[in-house]
Amino acid sequence: MKIVLAVDEDKQTIVKRTGQSAYFAIYEDAKLIELVPNKHHDGGHHSHTHEHEHNHSHEEHEAHTNSHRKDIEGLKECDIILVQAVGENMKEALESVGLKVKKIRQKHGTTADEVVKNFLENKI
Repeated sequence: MKIVLAVDEDKQTIVKRTGQSAYFAIYEDAKLIELVPNKHHDGGHHSHTHEHEHNHSHEEHEAHTNSHRKDIEGLKECDIILVQAVGENMKEALESVGLKVKKIRQKHGTTADEVVKNFLENKI
């Protein structure tokens, strides 16, 4: 089973907002096998403001989801992503490439290694 976590620049700390992570850490069982840079991290959400009036048109919503979908192409072969928080567009993009999205809490761990261990031990 391939497990994905959204991590910060240190490549271990779990980030709260999935779409703002620096990397996606991919684990196979309990072993880190790959780090996929999040193209949305620099020049993505950080550089544009979101005026969330929640009246985006369908076209804007689709464009934003497609933007995320392009950023996560490298996660297609994975099974599940463990997230603290995920926006609607990013969640749609993740599910569209076949990933199951599962919410975690800070009590489940603050590092990717810790969260994966807890997940594999059925503590999440």
